[in-house]
Amino acid sequence: MTRFTTLFSLILLSAVVALAGPRHYSSNIEGDVNADGDVNIADINVVTDAILSYRWDARCDVNHDGDINIADINYLIDLIFNGPALPIVDTGMYMGVIGYNQTLTTKEISYLDSTTIEEFNAFVDGLTTQPGRLLYYSVDQALDALNNAILPKNLQNVAVVTFTGGLDQGSLMMTDKYETESEYAQAISSRLADERIYGRPIKAYTIGMLNPTVKDEAQFRANLYALASDSAKAMEVNNMAGVAASFNTVAEDLVAHNMSENLTLVFPGVGTGTRIRFTLDDVTEENVDESQVYIEGVFSLKSRSLTNITYHGMTCMAGDSVAATSEDGMFVTLVFNGIQLNSEERINKDKIQEWYWVEDQEVWAASTEFSASRIPEPEGSYASALVMLVLDCSSVVEDCMGELQAAANNFVERMQNYTTVIIPDTIPGLYTVNGVSFQMVDVEGGTFKMGVDNEYYEAGVANIDELPAHEVTVSSFSIAETEVTQELWNAVMGTNPSTFTGDLQRPVENVSWEDCQEFITQLNALTGMNFRLPTEAEWEYAAQGGNMGAGTFYAGSDDIDLVAWYYSNSYILGSENPDYGTHAVASKEANELGLYDMTGNVYEWCSDWYGAYNAESQTDPVGPEMGNERVIRGGSWVSIRRDSRNTSRNSEAPEYRDFHVGLRLAL
Repeated sequence: MTRFTTLFSLILLSAVVALAGPRHYSSNIEGDVNADGDVNIADINVVTDAILSYRWDARCDVNHDGDINIADINYLIDLIFNGPALPIVDTGMYMGVIGYNQTLTTKEISYLDSTTIEEFNAFVDGLTTQPGRLLYYSVDQALDALNNAILPKNLQNVAVVTFTGGLDQGSLMMTDKYETESEYAQAISSRLADERIYGRPIKAYTIGMLNPTVKDEAQFRANLYALASDSAKAMEVNNMAGVAASFNTVAEDLVAHNMSENLTLVFPGVGTGTRIRFTLDDVTEENVDESQVYIEGVFSLKSRSLTNITYHGMTCMAGDSVAATSEDGMFVTLVFNGIQLNSEERINKDKIQEWYWVEDQEVWAASTEFSASRIPEPEGSYASALVMLVLDCSSVVEDCMGELQAAANNFVERMQNYTTVIIPDTIPGLYTVNGVSFQMVDVEGGTFKMGVDNEYYEAGVANIDELPAHEVTVSSFSIAETEVTQELWNAVMGTNPSTFTGDLQRPVENVSWEDCQEFITQLNALTGMNFRLPTEAEWEYAAQGGNMGAGTFYAGSDDIDLVAWYYSNSYILGSENPDYGTHAVASKEANELGLYDMTGNVYEWCSDWYGAYNAESQTDPVGPEMGNERVIRGGSWVSIRRDSRNTSRNSEAPEYRDFHVGLRLAL
């Protein structure tokens, strides 16, 4: 009788809500049980099913009273009719930390930035070891915390990062749902695979340090795989150095994929009920059914919308129905926001094709009126992230707890820099770090003459270290359009070592080769990219204009005053003159490749050790294996004409710093 009464009440309440009409609140707020971004009758249906099937589901306990019953339905109805309180949250990184042994010590999920990182570091430093290891239970609680978090709408990455030094001990005592460790582990594995936060899947990483106390190594490894999203995210190590390296690996993976994309599709309107598929990978009519990445839906002519949408091989925040943003004659425009491909690649516009389903033949046919050239390039945007860090603080890690805390804090600091990552903009080769943009220029590989012929040396035009001239083949690469500016250096390093300040568009100077390596290391640690210094051969090839070079003495001209700040228009003027010193980059003419200041302004460090040339033909030379000085090229604002030529060489010790030496990036 009780069950019948409950069922009748639920049906009645659901009917009232249905008659009231849907009320949508876009956010992962309390009450969004099915994590579709809305609070409506669909959430009531999920809770109703849980009540009637006597199935425990933490998401359905929306009023957080420890039970699932009619009170949760009432709570949802109130949210639907009155609306939840929508908090204002910032775009960026959100993090929570759980330290576990016989109990759980928790830092609740909160915003992580430069002002709050000290709180996180202090929490990690305050963790202490005790016997016990509530491994499964702690991950279970971490997942509950993810589901209850209030976050920005542009959430991209959701991750649980778990460190363990052994097997689970005691989790079964914390719940009455499971009888065996394997049953509990499997339940956690299922949650990791099935649950979505703001529609995003959970990336779960495990770092396991196998120590001598672990006798059941098979179970240890089974735990690693059960608590990871896939085998590649389960990392087994045997010392704390491996733990620290694994944390770095996880950090790089997360920050490398923190962009979502907005895709605009322009296509001809069709009849109501037409099934349409947009494939984003390489397929033909013969294998369109094998597409791994597509958007599919049913077109409604009346509402000018695509309905009943499914997303395959991707996640998307646009929902299951998208209305046209505009019409142009026979064409409609639909915008799909917040796409991330499961492969974590970028969308290639040129691969997109439209297909419609021919019902009587049961085949997909290509739309002859769709053209990828009509649609704009996908727009990339910063996304927010949520990471739960779960740390084993059992007695087994007591001897290395300090190292664990240091590794964890490094991970936290890396996550704090999540939104300072350099992301390629829609302009090819344009990158932005912390709001500062710089352009990389693609240089097509080729063969050129490096150095000078003997006649130039005998005429007193060149120096002996430019001999002999030799043939060099350089592979394609990218080089920065300008020297690294003070603005960019400060965005990455938080400092400005330059002598000539006052204009952040001046090149950074007073930096050693070693300083440059630190800058590049930080840049690559933030991005997972491979920025570097150019080799000397790459530098000279680019200065000469690559395959487009006209054989000029200086980078882009035989008239040095057109392309360079050097001795005669800078240094000789004296320190009281405003033109004394360095100048804003790109304030002279560029060379054939569009590169500025390859001649003058500041010398630019190259990657090579300095050494003598030889006459042999070479491919992608990298200089001597060792030496005392590193190559600098291009001359500077203090250099005379002779020392500013494309072929002129110079060098300094790696620790050398001065107000006329800077750098240019290569990739």
